[in-house]
Amino acid sequence: MLSADHGQPEVPGHLHELGIEDAQFFDTEALDKTPAIAALKKKFGVGEELIQAYSQPYVYLNQDLIREMGLDQAAVELAVAEELEKFDGVAAAVSSTALRTSSLPDTLLMRSILRNFHPKRSGDIYLVFEPNVFINDFDGLIVSSTHGSPWRYDTFVPVIFAGAGLQPMTVSREIAPYDIAPTLAGYLGVKPPSAAIGNPLPEVLGD
Repeated sequence: MLSADHGQPEVPGHLHELGIEDAQFFDTEALDKTPAIAALKKKFGVGEELIQAYSQPYVYLNQDLIREMGLDQAAVELAVAEELEKFDGVAAAVSSTALRTSSLPDTLLMRSILRNFHPKRSGDIYLVFEPNVFINDFDGLIVSSTHGSPWRYDTFVPVIFAGAGLQPMTVSREIAPYDIAPTLAGYLGVKPPSAAIGNPLPEVLGD
């Protein structure tokens, strides 16, 4: 059984050759130094780094500094998110406070964001880039695929079963990687894992 944790789009250079001119890399390292965030820091009276880090897909704020200055965390998150959403290449910026309180429109994009949110482990602002916009530093690598992207080129992944007498075939209907565990459990004749939420695939198991 073979699958993947995300898809793989084309790199911006190749997309440019195909005439897709808006493909680009986004420099997350420079976020705190941009004029918009610098102006926001001046408004809040922050003289230090406000955006402390970026780890796909979250922006992490300097929470210690926010507490020391007596600033409202939710207000700072919202203000930074509103500014980030104006950046070229950013499709959405959603504060963790909004994600915790579910004060969001019920859209496919927001549902995707909520599925990737954990109230205790996630960062302060969820950043979604426009299609064909990629981060230019992922653990020291320049990449064109990222965890947490809601776009089809990153969420469309292969699921391949081989062996066990299976006949070659291609199935085009929509399934999900979480169908794998129930399918393997069904083949082995054992109970699916307690956290399994998918469905056994009849193409693998038969009727």
